[in-house]
Amino acid sequence: MTDVMPRPNGLYPRELPRSTESRAERSLHDALKRDLPEGWVAWHSLRIRGEGREGEGDFVFAVPGKGILVLEVKSGLVQQRDGRWYQGGRALKDAPREQAHRFRHKLRERLERALGGRGPYIEIGTCFPETAFRDEPTADDVRGALLGKQDMPRVGAALSALAARSFRGAEVPSAEVPWVEVLHELWGETWTPRLALGARAALSLDELVRLEDEQLELVDGLEANPRLHVSGGPGTGKTLLARERFTRWRRTGLNPVYLCSTSALAAGLRREGLASVHTVKEYAAALLDAANLDLQDGASPAEWTPEHWELASLRAAHEALPTLGRSHDAVVVDEGQDFTANDWRLVEALAGRGHLWIFSDEGQSFWSDRGVPSHLAQPSYRLRKAYRCPTALAEFAARYRLDAPREAASPIEGLREAAALVALPDDAPLEVGVAAVLSSLLELGAAPSDIAVLTLAGQTRTALGVAEVVGEQRVVRADHPEREAHVVADTFLRFKGLERPYVLVVELEHGERRYDVRMHVALSRALVQAFVVAHASVVARDPRLAVLAAP
Repeated sequence: MTDVMPRPNGLYPRELPRSTESRAERSLHDALKRDLPEGWVAWHSLRIRGEGREGEGDFVFAVPGKGILVLEVKSGLVQQRDGRWYQGGRALKDAPREQAHRFRHKLRERLERALGGRGPYIEIGTCFPETAFRDEPTADDVRGALLGKQDMPRVGAALSALAARSFRGAEVPSAEVPWVEVLHELWGETWTPRLALGARAALSLDELVRLEDEQLELVDGLEANPRLHVSGGPGTGKTLLARERFTRWRRTGLNPVYLCSTSALAAGLRREGLASVHTVKEYAAALLDAANLDLQDGASPAEWTPEHWELASLRAAHEALPTLGRSHDAVVVDEGQDFTANDWRLVEALAGRGHLWIFSDEGQSFWSDRGVPSHLAQPSYRLRKAYRCPTALAEFAARYRLDAPREAASPIEGLREAAALVALPDDAPLEVGVAAVLSSLLELGAAPSDIAVLTLAGQTRTALGVAEVVGEQRVVRADHPEREAHVVADTFLRFKGLERPYVLVVELEHGERRYDVRMHVALSRALVQAFVVAHASVVARDPRLAVLAAP
């Protein structure tokens, strides 16, 4: 328990006392900062939980070569009249040393359990920092063990003298017994909450589930709007709101359709039980097929060029729908910042004069010529509270928004727990570094389904984003039917709207065009922690990454 902890020394807390309303305790802490006896260790407010009520020692001292001194501190003017003790004119319920006696009993029991019955001798002293006196009280329990206001200027000498009187004849504690270290652990200087990676991932997923309660309340307040544009940054709950809006419309008898821009998001929502969820391009192709309209000389959609996919939305709006008629009376649009002008023509044709809710984040817009048309952006509601990313990671990801400065910025508190930089030598294969991070995460308790490897490269330039195996780990695409059992490796664009606890951001060198947007999207997919894995020369191109390497 104690072999990894440096030996305590001096006064704890170092600068300010623990939270207390006692002026006397604050005054004594200030005096000890100036004049603690050489070699002593002092702790303010040491709390012990034993049988029955908890106990607290106002100040506890480790006196070298002697043992433990518990000092009970009383504020104000303390007097004894007619055998009773008074503090500030009010009778004390207990004599000044009673609380310290109860605490000594609990502390002795606690130390005996921790040290196998080899704890040091414990003595009690009393201090009235706001009561000055020349002659001590004659009460035998207090006499010789009391400090007053007159002792505060030279408190070190007064404590040394008190210890010399109190420990006279006491057995010297064994140097082999780590009782000082145990006292320090009981006091509790530092605690950094940590979880195994698997537990951290499960906790984050549980928190996302609980967020639905807040989203439900938000929909309650907004659902009177038949048309609404909802915007918000990564992790503000746009998809949760969109899903809830879609579900409520179905419950009221409407027949809504849910349109998004990525096949992985659409497939994931369908697996969650939502019917009528499609990418806008897939839906356009289905409409053309139902209306017996073909493109590209009858080629199947799998063979269509990007130009023909773009034409599909336009022809579906102007030719298929007039032939088939509108089958939906409400439309939900998710990731609307990525819809093209022809996509919006189809959305408007589907919605007609009916219900339409649009969700978007312009900060994640990869294409400068896309976005929500101004005539559809009103009325609007802005989501400002981010839920998904840890706060420090969200702040770091925000440095890649288009309106953020590009230069290196100041450190971010807590970032080291939420993001890490793995800078590889330029001659090391990138896949080897990524495989090492994957292996480490899995060994520490993360499940394959907790991890995504996201490349900033497009599908035509990526190696890792189309790989079947990285290191010894099988990886699949974001829309693969077995993605819930495996590590996902895919492009940042195909993963938009999705998240995983642990995200590895890779192939930065292939994401030169709109690099900031790519980084912003990829980093903000992480629920717990993000890793940037890149060669050192690539890292050097982005001064903002320096904050991840800072000690």
